Amino acid sequence: MGPPDSKRRLFRLLRRGSRAAGVTPRSPAEEGALWAAHERAGTSVRETGDAAQRIVSHIAKQRGTVDALADRARAVSARASDLGATFNRLVDSFGRLELVALNAGLEAARIGEGGGLALGRVADEVRAQASRGSEASRELGAALSEIGAELTQVNTSLDRARDAASEVAQEASRASASAADAERALAAIREKLEKTMGSDPEIARAIAEASEHARALVEALARTTGKVPHAVLATALRPVLEPLERLLEGDDGG
Repeated sequence: MGPPDSKRRLFRLLRRGSRAAGVTPRSPAEEGALWAAHERAGTSVRETGDAAQRIVSHIAKQRGTVDALADRARAVSARASDLGATFNRLVDSFGRLELVALNAGLEAARIGEGGGLALGRVADEVRAQASRGSEASRELGAALSEIGAELTQVNTSLDRARDAASEVAQEASRASASAADAERALAAIREKLEKTMGSDPEIARAIAEASEHARALVEALARTTGKVPHAVLATALRPVLEPLERLLEGDDGG
């Protein structure tokens, strides 16, 4: 059988194989591209689901930290309130002490010189120290009140952050569930594609690779047209074409 007969027979085998398989001939490159797109979609869906799970886990850890900070801020705020009340009592005590010192000064003035003079100096010193202590207590009480107000705002901000984290965690959980649904849908699509096209991704890639090699062979043969005698070309290609013909011929016989 000469080269033209071999070519016609090869084309007949290809057409017969397509009809027997009951499929519409399609480009191996198109089929490979379809499977590649399917695999990319599957990878993206898995990565999305994994990212959503990491977000949920991270938020759970951060929420524990936020809760601990909120508890600590509330404890410090309560302690600041207690200290503020204590300083208020100190202010009252210093006020009463000033009143006692004032009365002692009046008594010293009534007594006059001698014992009254010493008592008056002591009363003046006690009154001065009581006044300074009262002023310092008021300043510390005011500072503690400001700290308490700041801590209250911190607690409010932490509560908002906790609520926002809960919302994000819920959204991430829904995204993870959606990714799982999408992955199951892609698995179902894969099964349908395998049934429809009669191949799987590995076979599609192999066919696409073989198609590229065949295209390269055709291009190389086109460059030899008119330059190499057909007999020489047929002799050189026979070791390749005969196994290919047997492979395509399958169980149909000669």
